[in-house]
Amino acid sequence: MIEIHLLRYALAAADTGSFRQAADRFRVKQSTLSKHILYLEQRLGLAIFARSTRGVVPTEPGAVFLARARWIVDDIDALGRDTSAIARGRRDTLRLGLGYPIVAGAFSAALRSYADCHPERAIEATEGSRATLLRGLSTDRIDVAILPGLSLAPEIRSFSFWSEPLSLAIAAGHGLAAQERIYWTDLRDCTFLVTAAEPGPDIAQMIRARLSAPGHCPCVETQAVSPQSLLPLVSGNRVAVSFGSQPPSGSHDAAVFRVPHDAFGPTRLEQGVHWRVGNRNPALAAFLDHMARRFESAPGELEVTP
Repeated sequence: MIEIHLLRYALAAADTGSFRQAADRFRVKQSTLSKHILYLEQRLGLAIFARSTRGVVPTEPGAVFLARARWIVDDIDALGRDTSAIARGRRDTLRLGLGYPIVAGAFSAALRSYADCHPERAIEATEGSRATLLRGLSTDRIDVAILPGLSLAPEIRSFSFWSEPLSLAIAAGHGLAAQERIYWTDLRDCTFLVTAAEPGPDIAQMIRARLSAPGHCPCVETQAVSPQSLLPLVSGNRVAVSFGSQPPSGSHDAAVFRVPHDAFGPTRLEQGVHWRVGNRNPALAAFLDHMARRFESAPGELEVTP
């Protein structure tokens, strides 16, 4: 049997790329954490990490092991949360999964409105990747996931209540910075910076769909940072693209913000609300009803049970 704390140590090292930072997270000595991971590797008979003076990175078999370990740790954590909720008599709780940080915008206002209208219902929120959240829906660990686009899983129902405008961060010295309205064709020669986290993959797909042409493929760089951390990388022809959380105009340090346009107007990214068919949590039914009323959607399309 592999102890759960060994999996947590390994996952922390993978997330931080450093045994020292992982040890700080658990308030143990670096040497202690390093010995535990070495012990885990010996038990498995494989090297989970490649070590160097710059830190640690998962090996190819290590990455496979860590992906499975993350599911196991997530399931154990979810079991603890669900058991605690049942013990407290809080079955009527909306378990919300977020694919990206919600700072402001239409959904933020809708969620506050839901909480105000249903003070008797608790909200438990968690953040995760698209794969993690969709699996959470399928295994009944969460009730609803907020992610761009639609789910292709047959047991998951999706509905788009609202959309958010994309936001361009352009270097203040760039020739386009003086334009109040920027079209995608103006950006043909730019290098686009997007986050690897949600909704970065959807944004990258939108950029390629709008600018790909015979003999031309837009340059899109995916960075493993938050949308806010893309801003220091903006310079020259390098443009950061995010959505919702950045101001649509004005300035911030050495960048200005604009909303990209096409022939139909500002470019917007549809936001999806996803839930499992057959989920009978009354809090989910109340949430979907509230969203339908707030965004004036058709309630018949939002049935919780089949």
